[in-house]
Amino acid sequence: MTDREPSMTPNAPVGARSGCCHCKGLAYEKDNLYSLMRACGHHLYVRSGRSAGQGRILAILLEKRSMTQKELQDILRIQPGSLSEIVAKLEEKGLVRRQKDEEDRRRSVIELTETGREEALLQERQDDGSPTFGALNEQEQEAMKAMLRKLLESWK
Repeated sequence: MTDREPSMTPNAPVGARSGCCHCKGLAYEKDNLYSLMRACGHHLYVRSGRSAGQGRILAILLEKRSMTQKELQDILRIQPGSLSEIVAKLEEKGLVRRQKDEEDRRRSVIELTETGREEALLQERQDDGSPTFGALNEQEQEAMKAMLRKLLESWK
């Protein structure tokens, strides 16, 4: 078994089970990097409380404030029609606002509403209200970001 191919057999050694209310039954191997990353990814996906696309858009807009629909499309690497559909759903929920760009009326600029900002901030928290990455101090969070950026760059 390698880090890339965790054992999926029922008798595989299990290190623990994740603790969020949605993931209690999710088993992972404590010494298998791939297994740990899958469990973390699953936890973050479930924590968003919405489809991954909507949650990612809220998180991106929380960080960037506003951006054009094209910029968002490039980050998400999805088709324009798919993004339009997701943004329309977020607009219906009152989470984002789409406006014509003042400089180029052909472009749409998307930004969070106050309700959307609150939702995006909630997405970053655990059930008990603590920050998702609160178990890590600031230095550990910066080191983790650097490692994740390195991995993402190597996978391009």
